[in-house]
Amino acid sequence: MKIHRVLPAAVLAAVCLLPGWGGAQPANVPQVSQPTLRPTQQPTPANIPPQTSVFQPAENAGVWVPRTVSFQDLGFTEPVVLGYPDTIKEIYLPVPPGVNLSGAVLQLDASYVRADGGRTTLVYAIDGAPVVANGFTADRGDASAQIPVDGKPRPSGFVRLNVDWRTAVARENTCADARTPGNILRIEPTSRFVFRYDGSGIRDLTTAWGALPSRPTILIQSNKIAPEIYDAAWRVGVALERAGKRPYFKTADGSASTQAMGAAPAQPGAAPSGPGEPDIIIGGAGGQQVGSKQITLSNQNGRPVILVAPDAGAQAAALFTQIWQQAAAGTNLTVTAVDTPKNNDSNAVSLQYLGAKPASFDVLAHADWNATFDIGAVAADGKGPGTLVIDVAASPSAARTPPVVSVFMNDVLLGAKEMEANGKRERIVAPVPRYALQTRNVIRVSFVRQLASDRCRETPEPYPVSVLPSSHMLLDTIAPASDFTGLMAKFASGGTLLVPQGHLNDATGTLPRVIRMAASTGLSPSKAKFQPVADGSHPKVDGPYLAVDVLPDGVAEGVKPENDRLFLAGSKDQPLLDVRGLNRVGILEVNGKGDDIGAVYRTMGQQAPSMEKPIQLSSGNLAIMGNNGLRTEVNTRDPSGQGVMKEAAPGLFERGYWWLLPIILVALFVGLLVFASRMRRRKAMAGDR
Repeated sequence: MKIHRVLPAAVLAAVCLLPGWGGAQPANVPQVSQPTLRPTQQPTPANIPPQTSVFQPAENAGVWVPRTVSFQDLGFTEPVVLGYPDTIKEIYLPVPPGVNLSGAVLQLDASYVRADGGRTTLVYAIDGAPVVANGFTADRGDASAQIPVDGKPRPSGFVRLNVDWRTAVARENTCADARTPGNILRIEPTSRFVFRYDGSGIRDLTTAWGALPSRPTILIQSNKIAPEIYDAAWRVGVALERAGKRPYFKTADGSASTQAMGAAPAQPGAAPSGPGEPDIIIGGAGGQQVGSKQITLSNQNGRPVILVAPDAGAQAAALFTQIWQQAAAGTNLTVTAVDTPKNNDSNAVSLQYLGAKPASFDVLAHADWNATFDIGAVAADGKGPGTLVIDVAASPSAARTPPVVSVFMNDVLLGAKEMEANGKRERIVAPVPRYALQTRNVIRVSFVRQLASDRCRETPEPYPVSVLPSSHMLLDTIAPASDFTGLMAKFASGGTLLVPQGHLNDATGTLPRVIRMAASTGLSPSKAKFQPVADGSHPKVDGPYLAVDVLPDGVAEGVKPENDRLFLAGSKDQPLLDVRGLNRVGILEVNGKGDDIGAVYRTMGQQAPSMEKPIQLSSGNLAIMGNNGLRTEVNTRDPSGQGVMKEAAPGLFERGYWWLLPIILVALFVGLLVFASRMRRRKAMAGDR
């Protein structure tokens, strides 16, 4: 059973818990009380021209904004499957924090199979209160349910769904096997949560950011925009990507990006919804102006919208991070400075600083604790993640076999140990190899207990474990390398984004690609510089850079910049790859070395790939992307993986030569005795003289 405990309110995330845990909530988002401003007139869709934007004050009573959140939006690209021993799951469904809901319904598309028989029950609960309970006797069937959800405000920003799927089997004696691995429940990714929220409850920018849908619409004035508008748009877009959302771009004059975007179904009395209704407006599009460095909460057609000034893109990207998001407790903010706090000890970073929440929970057989962080949050001054130090504690249980705790990063096992389970702190020190690092990293601490019933005298019950606040990360110097990991480390302190001037004339068509590349390579939306360049020119760049459809001066053309041809230079006269006729394919290649390392993106074919899924890059220097995201990643400079093997080379004692240790100690001891004997003889001879 998986437990995702680190959930910023802006992130659409799923949390899976285990039996016996009451379900601790994510970090609460406080509701800021401010006077309610009433609009003089509520416009209706019928009397508003399609391209007219009507703004009212930030609060607007009586307007209900529709939302639909599918399980796929939450990251469940595959069905959720429950079966022995993982029979309980808890899923967090995001809602605007501290705001009333209306017409909330959870539609679960589920089915089951039963190969092991027994008394099978399925219980669905909302926020810990059971709402549906069914028993099943057939070999297979439908387990779908339509669950109404009450409209009370959730300060945490989440509705908690509990799914309890269990089977009891009659046994002849207490030691008979009661396991039922053949009884399976399957919940489809098409399951969805449909609701409306009270638009008048969005009273500050913190709540507005938390209320954004999984695919928010960003409105810009037109498809041809000024550099400062483009600059603000890509920065806000990267901030959204880091919050787990995929932005959709629309212009005030009617053109829009080609991304697909789901729209909530129309409901009586609801405010207009869909791709035509903006959630964020950049640079005064739609007739609403904002001052310099300002971020403002307003509304359009009764829907809350966030307005970002053309020169406030970097400030907005930094303000809406996990550290400072709760500080946006106002409707009209002028942000002159916002940065990430620095640690006094640059060699250690607490996991709490990265947003991880220390937690205690119960474990029956298996449970996970997760924490997520961006590489840019820890990489600075040439340093990056070097070692994870995880402090845990566990209570004793009836099992004779001790529990085992394992530490993973991005599903790479870093370390593990058998616990003493005496309720005291135990520490796992796990070095982080370079090849395990990505742009966005997931730390997973996994607890496994042996199910035991004390010689069948009792029923196995869960026992508590804790991940302690003293858990931290030690930073180490990252050797400069011309790969994506080395580039991510350089981007932590800045960098330059280069795009051709022509991209500013096709903003909705190019911004999604630029945002995806910036988010994938770890380019900081708050610290990076933005540099449009003349079409066809080859600018000279100092420092780390990301060039999208631009070829900087001095870049080695390992990938030939031909329209539909992918040519990878090899050794001597033999190319590594030469393919023509490509379309909807993108190439991202790392060039340069040291401080002047950079990545160059180019499109192969007439149409660029949409890259719908997030792209995770690691230790390669060449990535090939398609419509569904990353197709492949290779290291053309080290194709055989010698660098990875050298990094993972075992030490002397890891190779099985531990038996040399006592021999070396004995030899040192004998040497000391011989040395001492000679010194005594010399002193004796000197005394005789």
